[in-house]
Amino acid sequence: MKLPIGISDFKELIEGKYQFADKSLFVKDIIDDGAKVILITRPRRFGKTLNLSMLSYFLDCNKDKQINLFDNLAISEIREFCGKHQNKYPVIFVSLKDIKQPNYQETYGDIVELFSQLYEKHRYLLEGESLSINEKNTFVTILNKTANLSEIKSALKQLTKYLSLYFSKTVVLLIDEYDTPIQEAYLRGYYQEMVDLMRSILGQALKDNSYLTKAVITGITRISQESLFSGLNNIEVYSLLREDYGQYFGFTEDEVIKLIKEANNPDIQVDAIREWYNGYQIGKHILYNPWSIINCLKNHGKLQPYWLNTSSNDLITKLLSNAKPNVKQQFEELLQGKIIEQALAENLILPEIETNTDSLWSLLLYAGYLKVLSHTLSGNRFVAKIAIPNKEVGFVYDKIVERWFSSAISLESYDNFVGALSKGDIDKFQMYLSNYIMQTGSYFDFNNNTHEQIFHIFVLGLVVGMREEYIINSNQEAGKGRFDVVLIPKDKNKDGILLEFKIARNDAELLDRANEALSQIKDKQYFQVFKQHQVKDVLAIGIAFCGKELELSYEKIEMKG
Repeated sequence: MKLPIGISDFKELIEGKYQFADKSLFVKDIIDDGAKVILITRPRRFGKTLNLSMLSYFLDCNKDKQINLFDNLAISEIREFCGKHQNKYPVIFVSLKDIKQPNYQETYGDIVELFSQLYEKHRYLLEGESLSINEKNTFVTILNKTANLSEIKSALKQLTKYLSLYFSKTVVLLIDEYDTPIQEAYLRGYYQEMVDLMRSILGQALKDNSYLTKAVITGITRISQESLFSGLNNIEVYSLLREDYGQYFGFTEDEVIKLIKEANNPDIQVDAIREWYNGYQIGKHILYNPWSIINCLKNHGKLQPYWLNTSSNDLITKLLSNAKPNVKQQFEELLQGKIIEQALAENLILPEIETNTDSLWSLLLYAGYLKVLSHTLSGNRFVAKIAIPNKEVGFVYDKIVERWFSSAISLESYDNFVGALSKGDIDKFQMYLSNYIMQTGSYFDFNNNTHEQIFHIFVLGLVVGMREEYIINSNQEAGKGRFDVVLIPKDKNKDGILLEFKIARNDAELLDRANEALSQIKDKQYFQVFKQHQVKDVLAIGIAFCGKELELSYEKIEMKG
């Protein structure tokens, strides 16, 4: 079984006889779509580049027609369509996925280089009489990387003109990962310069371009029309909130089962694969992360977060770290496997993400960190029920939470904290917890008015690293009420741990409130949650907070059959 790890060129995939999920009907749906400009947004590593590469090889009249890469694929059975459209169009295919630089000057240099390479592929246009002397001179300046800013901004539009004149046909323009340089610019602090440049490049290429028959653009998000697609009225956007094209990005259930059967490895279990990598939903289509599936099969069914390592997650980490308390509270609910309802923004203005909650949740969705279970249109906003898609993405969130504390807490100190809690060393546990409250002020503004829920999130974040040895649940029903946090040991010989939180109005109340929290654990019989897991003993801890001060009260409870 030959799996295409990191291969995004359609010809290489087919000629190399790699395993391939047939998405070729995507070509027909694109051509049949009445929109002249199509923007499809999907998470990273969901097959965007490969699908555009497939489009290019099918449509491009400049490809080798002696080699039919589409034999035995679904599209080849529609002969009339193939006869009318296969290798019938001049095609421009450009990818911006590698435009990632720390400043605008280097990014602009990369774009100049990219356009030079693009023009090099079409150097044949300099032959013959289809281009005027002035047009050939402009072509050469871009080719030689001596073009001025105005010529760079019009480079894509000019290339559509040159191809159209040469072939006497209108052009198909394919732009992959259009928003990568914009997201990078936002992270690095040159967002407005980048948006201004991209608005000019895309606007000239896409708006009222008579040399263009169709453009297909892919990215992770839709940058707001006001920011980027200003004045472009002929664009149709297909996001994760629209069912169209849903089956073409990511693997369907049937495709995954087929791949598992062909792997012929009895150790690969469908249910485990589903738990780790399934869960993305676009209309009726339930999808798996293709990058993770391919890597999992390549590694003989080893379940681990492959998708995590394909990006630094810097933007998501930054946004969640700086989020408002109510966002962190909702985030904590998601970590517990709950479903929350949230308004979503279809268009994003990146500078507003840190202040606009709708935009933050929307980015998390479009980037693949959330899934939509259902949504309705309320006024001009989508209101959706959202959740974490699968175990792999949950692991990503765990890592983000760990990074909240990493700048203030050393790995050795954290290991000692975890060891103290799991061994029931309350004095050390209290010492480390007190130190962490003092050291993490950049993320949690602890004061006498801090709500209990913030301390709840804080402690939950600290114990996330214990998930290898414990099942961690929060704010769920047990006994006669709802507990705050429980840690259920996977090793039944270990003690269970139950944490209950209270807020004190002043330091003098701390011990009384801690005792009250411990009494609540016993009175409400929260420890009953451990019975179904055959846990023999439970360490119950009541914790009271007042600003940056805390007090504990604890008791070891023996579980009786």
